[in-house]
Amino acid sequence: MKRLFKISVSKVYLVYLLLLTVFVIGTFSSYAYFTVNKEKKNAIKMITGNLVGELKVDGEANDKLVVSANQTKTFEVELINKNNREARFNFYYKGSLPENVEAGYVSGDGYNPMVKEVGVNLTANGSLGYFLKYQIKVKNNTKGSVTIPIGYSIGLDYNDLSLPSNCYLFEEAKSNTAVDVLLANYTNSESTQDYNINYTKTDKTAKENKMYVFNHESHKGTQQSDWTNDELKSYRYIGKDPNNYVTFNNEEAGWRIIGIETVDDGTGTKEKRIKLIRKNALTPSMLWDNKSSGTGSSESSLGSNDWTDSRLMMVLNPGYENDPLATEGKGSLYWNRQSGNCPTGGPSGPATGTPNCDFSETGLLPEAQKLIGNAKWFLGGAENYTDADDGTSNHWYSYERGEETCTTKGKCTKTRKTNWTGHVGLIYPSDYGYATSGGTTANRATCLAKELYNWDSINEGIPDCINNNWIYNSDQYQWTITPYINATLMFYEYEGAIQETYTDGIDVSTSRVLPVVYLRADVLYEKGDGSSSNPFVFTGDPSADYEAPVCKFTEYPDNFSNGITDKTIQVECTDDSGSLKNDLTSDAIVGVRPKKEFTPNTTLINTETIKNGKKYTFHVSVELFSFDGCVKSGNYWKIKANSVKDKAGNGNSEIRQGINITTSEVCPPT
Repeated sequence: MKRLFKISVSKVYLVYLLLLTVFVIGTFSSYAYFTVNKEKKNAIKMITGNLVGELKVDGEANDKLVVSANQTKTFEVELINKNNREARFNFYYKGSLPENVEAGYVSGDGYNPMVKEVGVNLTANGSLGYFLKYQIKVKNNTKGSVTIPIGYSIGLDYNDLSLPSNCYLFEEAKSNTAVDVLLANYTNSESTQDYNINYTKTDKTAKENKMYVFNHESHKGTQQSDWTNDELKSYRYIGKDPNNYVTFNNEEAGWRIIGIETVDDGTGTKEKRIKLIRKNALTPSMLWDNKSSGTGSSESSLGSNDWTDSRLMMVLNPGYENDPLATEGKGSLYWNRQSGNCPTGGPSGPATGTPNCDFSETGLLPEAQKLIGNAKWFLGGAENYTDADDGTSNHWYSYERGEETCTTKGKCTKTRKTNWTGHVGLIYPSDYGYATSGGTTANRATCLAKELYNWDSINEGIPDCINNNWIYNSDQYQWTITPYINATLMFYEYEGAIQETYTDGIDVSTSRVLPVVYLRADVLYEKGDGSSSNPFVFTGDPSADYEAPVCKFTEYPDNFSNGITDKTIQVECTDDSGSLKNDLTSDAIVGVRPKKEFTPNTTLINTETIKNGKKYTFHVSVELFSFDGCVKSGNYWKIKANSVKDKAGNGNSEIRQGINITTSEVCPPT
């Protein structure tokens, strides 16, 4: 039989493969979306098939992040789906980051976290979810400009993507708060008790130029009874001249870091914050207090040791612009960068006329004020402190945070508070004691075991304790914030020793003031290594709300009588910053201080909602009770609102206005 077809098996197989190939190509050619990688240099928009993407940096088409030498810059990067259908994207940087360069994303407040390597789907252009917005922070710690190329991949919405060769996802940016930077890069882990060194400055990166850890669990004060061990831990600079210089208040290397401590902001919120002290004392020298007997808390012509109404406190802090307890009734001079009269004379204060204090060049600038946080300062006092059993730095730490005052010891009749919430204070004696590194004759352990009262002694190598202590300055003595258990005595550092003196000073020329502040926890590190030639520079967080509502009293009674009284006070707050976005609550606190102390009961009524930038009014009913004395006719009772916050905790405004209310009560003859 004649064969009609002569086809080998191999030829049939080839025909079959050919038909299958045509079918596959035909099928997929009608749906030609392919994954493409945007790798072409300087090309921002690229179309392959029908898929299109677009990349913007700070609103402009760009594919690189450029940062100058020794700068930190944050970029806004947008990744946009330009298609009329859903597509998948990822985003990356190309090549390894240069040495000493950090780059990462910051999420929150409208910015996305980084997507995974497989990508994320973006909806069709113009619909909700068609773009991603990133905040990329780049920190360049090199001496030259740095360029970081960036790119993206795009593909079908149901296919996983992968990163091109030598391309990497951004990780979350490291915290740039000043606290975190200092703890990560400028802290030693060695035990401070074992630190024994004759201090040198030969190496700026040596351990003596960093903070050391202090554990206070065994000598905490009674006001820290509920503090955790971590909250009791502090970090401090020690030695003769460590690298702890800071440019602050526009004063080049004019401040120094005492260390980092856990601080209560006055509301019960505790956070780690940087503690600064001004390098040089303010001029002129000022007295701690010089109120005459019977004025405020003063029970003597030598003034009072109650920091909460001391005239020095009123010079340094806001809210005392028109306070009758301040020198000549005008305080807050240093805070407001103003000139006026300060407590530099006897109980009667300086004469009127030419101001004896001029802070117009040295007072706090608004930029510095915004970086200073409200803090609870401990006002516990000390009584026995002249031997090694009760006068060492550790003892002082416990006294300062304790609850002993001249009131509890029966050394005064007017109540003294054990803490105070405010902005600007002074050092504690323990701050001074802990700052030593010791030397070759007396090592650090010897210094810490020696009572601070005898640090001026020439015995036992004590000069090593003060000469290797950066806070000590033979040319300037300084006040501390800590009271002696006596109504008129305060402690100050004098010739290297902590001693007591009258609040109006033995000699005004030795009564020097070095302001101390706690920076806000969200203050950012900008640059510097802490040396005097390259000091630390800290800046405000641009995303933080530093503007608090401005509040003032608008209605209040002009007279209070002795006994139980119910009066209404009206406070008006203008919230130009828009920080108060919820109802105000009883976080609005009113403090009442008459000639005789009593406890006020405050009730907040008429709660309303503040509408960003509008005025808000609320009333506080003050009921006086536990008042067992009388007030002389014409004397005032001071009422002050300390803070205003909303339910979310936003805002923190001190009402910078005191109300002075007279009384018609007359004390009977004694």
